[in-house]
Amino acid sequence: MKDINLDLTKVDIDWLVSMSVVWGSKLVIGILLLIVGFWLASKISTIIINFLSKSRISISLRNFLQSLVSVLLKILTVIVTMNTIGIHTTSLAALLGGLAVGVGLALQGSLANLAGGLLILFFKPFKVGDTIEVLGQRGTVQVIDILQTVLLMPNGQTVILPNGNTFNSPIINVNQSGFRRVEIGIGVSYDAEFERVKKILTEVIKNEPLVEEERGIVVEINEFGENSVNLAMHCFCKSEDFMTVKWNLNRETKKALDANGIGIPYPQRDLHLIMPENNQISIKSS
Repeated sequence: MKDINLDLTKVDIDWLVSMSVVWGSKLVIGILLLIVGFWLASKISTIIINFLSKSRISISLRNFLQSLVSVLLKILTVIVTMNTIGIHTTSLAALLGGLAVGVGLALQGSLANLAGGLLILFFKPFKVGDTIEVLGQRGTVQVIDILQTVLLMPNGQTVILPNGNTFNSPIINVNQSGFRRVEIGIGVSYDAEFERVKKILTEVIKNEPLVEEERGIVVEINEFGENSVNLAMHCFCKSEDFMTVKWNLNRETKKALDANGIGIPYPQRDLHLIMPENNQISIKSS
């Protein structure tokens, strides 16, 4: 009985030693594969980012692609390593697949925003610094992330827009061409001579140094209003000068019309009282 126990102990020790040798070697191989695989992933992602840096792809997109490639290569390295050392990945893949479906359903909105962010970075309907109007909001683009776009409003408030909705909505980019048209409406008296007024207002526009005169200047009658002849003043300026030019032209237009005795009518009513004979109306103020 004692000899049998000794034999069993010897068998257990031999088995443990053999398994230690087998799994020890596999573990060493696995560690080496991980080290080499992660190093290659880093090198390949660096090569990709260097290649993309020579293209017109934005920095945000380049960084995202570098991170994506690096993560995918590292995941592939882990899977190859597990297969090499004898760990079956079939059940693991099924588990990860089911988990991916569940996470995908839970994050439908985030995935839509991710897709929208990628499309924005690829097609570039706007860039940081552009003034855009989208989803009922108008502001200057401050940040374009993978999931969201941040706008700075004229009043100083910050608006965060989801990229999915942003890309799928009509986008007005006032900076796309680099120039904006300044439109000013002004009403003058019906008694004013149009050609004289046109000459005065044209000079006002020409005297504004920020106006791009070669792009054209327009001063014409827009409509005949109830109390005034409504004129339209149009000119172009650089996008970043838009508000400055508009304010300058408004101020100088008022000065020029006042200096030339041209009135700007405002709505007014004349009240005519018809009184029967022998009746008097007294108006008292308190």
